[in-house]
Amino acid sequence: MNVGFLRGVRYVCWCMVGVVCALLFCGIVPAAAKAVQSSSLRIITSYPPDFYEPFIERFKSLHPEIKVSILNKKTASAVAELLRGNNRNFDVFWSSSPDAFEILKQGNMLRHTERARQYKAMRVEGFSVDDPDGYFYGFALSSVGWMWNDSYLKNENIDAPKRWQDLEDSKYYSHVVMSTPLRSGTTHLIVESLLQKMGWEKGWAYLLRMSGNLVTLSARSFSVTEGVKSGLYGVGLVIDILGRAPDVKDVKFRYGEPVLLMPAGIGALKNSVNSREAEIFIDFMLSPEGQAVLLKPQIRRLPVAQQMYDSGKLAQSQLFKLIKEGKAKPYNSSLSQVRYNLVNNLFEEFITYKLLERRQLWKRLLLLESQYAANDPYFLSVKKKTHSLLSEIPVTYKQSLDPVYNAIFFNLFTGTPRSPEQQQQIEQWQQFIEKRLKKANKLLDSVQRK
Repeated sequence: MNVGFLRGVRYVCWCMVGVVCALLFCGIVPAAAKAVQSSSLRIITSYPPDFYEPFIERFKSLHPEIKVSILNKKTASAVAELLRGNNRNFDVFWSSSPDAFEILKQGNMLRHTERARQYKAMRVEGFSVDDPDGYFYGFALSSVGWMWNDSYLKNENIDAPKRWQDLEDSKYYSHVVMSTPLRSGTTHLIVESLLQKMGWEKGWAYLLRMSGNLVTLSARSFSVTEGVKSGLYGVGLVIDILGRAPDVKDVKFRYGEPVLLMPAGIGALKNSVNSREAEIFIDFMLSPEGQAVLLKPQIRRLPVAQQMYDSGKLAQSQLFKLIKEGKAKPYNSSLSQVRYNLVNNLFEEFITYKLLERRQLWKRLLLLESQYAANDPYFLSVKKKTHSLLSEIPVTYKQSLDPVYNAIFFNLFTGTPRSPEQQQQIEQWQQFIEKRLKKANKLLDSVQRK
């Protein structure tokens, strides 16, 4: 009797298997079975979770069959890993930095996608949203500027800065914060934007003078945002996505003009496993469903799809208004790509490693300024000479465009030790800096003795 019972159970089980197989063969699959994740997608991004999670949630609702895994990594570190061969087989790179995409394209690590953009992108004169060769696509528009805490500045009796040049004014001494371009891809965009806007020599002179007002250099650009929001700092140099804080009424953001317009991008990677899923995700980011996520209050990024502008939803966008007024120019990511590591090395040697000395010199100058009449000819002469000594770099604009010279600094991506040529160059820079810092101190000593 027990044997017969077991045979009956076995028979019923085989019948159930047969029915399920027949349903699958005919395409009649229960909803629960359809939701089983049968494929994967691996994304590497510089975006924080509070930015990318709304996109991933919406994507999963449309494609529940795709399992998404995502790694947040600083832009420079992500690019370095991918240039070493993408050994962890990421499928998609997703970042605010157009520089990073140009570097990966030159490094032959981006895959040409098979699908063309299905939804028309907005047109801006002289500006291309997508890579003309089809290796990456713009999904949002950005630019850089500064954020400030109104309560903080009012307590210090300081006006909010209205233009970039205001930030080198002595009244902002110890009230300004930024990150470094080596640690933050968005900070590199800020530095390179200023160099493109002002020119190589004048741009570096501005950065070196403005650095005297820095209270600190934060480890990441997100720390700049949090510091200004909390009232720890007065003014922070940021990209727009980090500068707007709708949850904090005292925090405001302003674009520097002219606005250098840059596309935040997305691209498929070589040495990936899930190329079909990568293209599905890119299509989603460029579609109305993906573009609509950009309008969420916690993101508030300018979309690229023309369809979004036709709806009238973006009429109040500050960046869109500046574009319509003709106050926006294209950011030159090809130029930035050539000198990316050179700019990072110069910033480290001249500002990051010498921030304390620069702050001390500017402080001495400010104290002396308060002791002399505004039109004192001797002090004005010393002040001008000090400014000149603290505002020079030993690299010419022509050198910044030279691929051979720039190749000396490529080890920032490879992680290899400095070459003899690079070490020699760095040592020459250091001697240049030390000589000028000593001269500046002697000048200020002479004023104090007078």
